[in-house]
Amino acid sequence: MAEWVLMSLSDRSDHPKSEVVVMSARSAGAGDASEGLLPSGLTDLLAPQAEQDAKAVEAVLSSFAAFGYQRIKPPLVEFEQTLLAEGLGAALAEQTFRLLDPISRRMMALRSDMTAQIARIAGTRLARYPRPLRLAYGGEVMRVVPDVLNPERQLMQAGAEIIGRDDKQAAAEIILLGVRALNQAGILDVTIDLGLPCLAEAVLGDELTAMDAAVKDEMFRAISDRDITRLTKLPLKAAPHLAEIIDASGAAANRLAKVAKILPDAAAEQLSGLIDIATSLNGLLPDIAITLDPLDMQGYGYHTSVSFSVFGAGLKGAIARGGAYVTGYDEKAMGLSVFMERVLRSLPTPPQTPVIYIPATVGLAAGLQLVERGRHVLYGTKGAKAEAEAKALNCAFILREAGGIPEKL
Repeated sequence: MAEWVLMSLSDRSDHPKSEVVVMSARSAGAGDASEGLLPSGLTDLLAPQAEQDAKAVEAVLSSFAAFGYQRIKPPLVEFEQTLLAEGLGAALAEQTFRLLDPISRRMMALRSDMTAQIARIAGTRLARYPRPLRLAYGGEVMRVVPDVLNPERQLMQAGAEIIGRDDKQAAAEIILLGVRALNQAGILDVTIDLGLPCLAEAVLGDELTAMDAAVKDEMFRAISDRDITRLTKLPLKAAPHLAEIIDASGAAANRLAKVAKILPDAAAEQLSGLIDIATSLNGLLPDIAITLDPLDMQGYGYHTSVSFSVFGAGLKGAIARGGAYVTGYDEKAMGLSVFMERVLRSLPTPPQTPVIYIPATVGLAAGLQLVERGRHVLYGTKGAKAEAEAKALNCAFILREAGGIPEKL
């Protein structure tokens, strides 16, 4: 009987008292009290939502393909030292389950995000391909702890990556791609937030290096809360500049353009680049509201310059995020992740497709003819009362004889 050892990365081997759960491959016996019970954050998806979800994911990936992004499919699990290598993988280590491979006796990790895998494939299998690479992916990921806005831990992730570029045009392209994909999936009313996760560091410069740890923590909390009063009370030379950036944030880029003129060169360059991206997107997506929030530091923690979030009207939390980063193979990149669970749960319940019941006495051939004409059929059980079974199985029509016209039930 095979056994798998599964643990979260918070239960690492350097913690001697960590709890390890051994899961047997044998299923629960009949009458087991826990039969049918699922772990927290996991759920069974039934019809018609399961079919709707599959179609929405395919719509997103097809939209990526229309812009020249080639689909790839990484494995669900990888060796821990590969998947959680320094950089992208390490940033998600605390959200990643790991398990012991009974064949190699090496630790493996169950992916919690697919971006690091795409970067690995680009840096190894596709290392000799010309840059920039445009790659797309879709698949399941598993998180140790659910998002505060989403109780699910098993998630469907779809995304796209440009490997080899992180310039302003690449940022505009990947955001345009994301909006277009969301539209194709059925999310039409969206807004975009643009940020610069490293802008505060550029504004502070050497002052950040010499800063007391307590002051640093208080500063970042004040920035996160957009609390100008608290920020300006801190003993920081750059506090007024940070306060002006917060105060000028919003939909009007001209105010931030004025602030850029008084910032250190590195910070001014970042802010001017963000404004250029917003200007480009305003031309491409004139009906979509774009907010500039340069000091926004939400996201995955590995973005190196611009970052962005896409929100849907009436939905909690971002439905897509992305930005610039550097892969573990020292390549510049620009990526997008679409949180399909939030997208899918926002779609209206699809109507049931009308199904035609084919009594067993009518035969399989009659049903095949209807299927070839684009209809949906369900074959009846031999000996069953045809009309009663058809109604019990929620069929909308019944075919009473071969070659006849389906009748409404």
